[in-house]
Amino acid sequence: MDKKEVKKLIKAEFKDIINANGFIKKSDTLYIKNTDRNVLQIINFDLGSIGFTCSVALQPLYVIEHTKGISLAMGERLSRFKMVQKEWWSYEQPQVGIKEIKELLLKNGLTWFKDYGTPEGIIDFISTEKYKEYGFVMFRSFHRKRNLGFSLLYTGRFDEGLKCINDLIDEIKDNAADFMLSYKKQLVNLATTINSEPEKVSKILHIAILENKKSIKI
Repeated sequence: MDKKEVKKLIKAEFKDIINANGFIKKSDTLYIKNTDRNVLQIINFDLGSIGFTCSVALQPLYVIEHTKGISLAMGERLSRFKMVQKEWWSYEQPQVGIKEIKELLLKNGLTWFKDYGTPEGIIDFISTEKYKEYGFVMFRSFHRKRNLGFSLLYTGRFDEGLKCINDLIDEIKDNAADFMLSYKKQLVNLATTINSEPEKVSKILHIAILENKKSIKI
């Protein structure tokens, strides 16, 4: 079966789950849900050259981003949750893959959204290193510190959040790309504000939410 037909199959087979759980379609392979705590839930189907797979991710919208758009940085393939089962499902028997992905989404993906899809849940997931238990091999230190730091700030834990932001600043070296050096300057300014004018932090995060929503078009 070709990719076009697999996309049609995904749309038909996952329609009930998508609708029942409040997700909206961004493309034939991408579905998102924004929560009232400003954490985006993402379901993404990847149709590769050797097969197809499905990933889930969380994206806190209160983070000042260095890139625009939807990010799968805090996410992983459903086939890797807690134990690696398979990397890709074959186009030759797509119904088999759809059935297995659906089971994994219901058992692991939606449960993960429920357990960790809040600022407090993100703090717990990162600070207790549950990402290791879940097999998030691509969830790099930079993204962990960033999501943890901004989640701490969003929940009013400024001292802890500031430490993460300072650690994040240290990760961006002087020989980094220009856009990263620009981002580093933003973080330095944020750290200064947290220290000297913490009452302004809430407004800064609110602006980040608005900018990220505009970028994602939600």
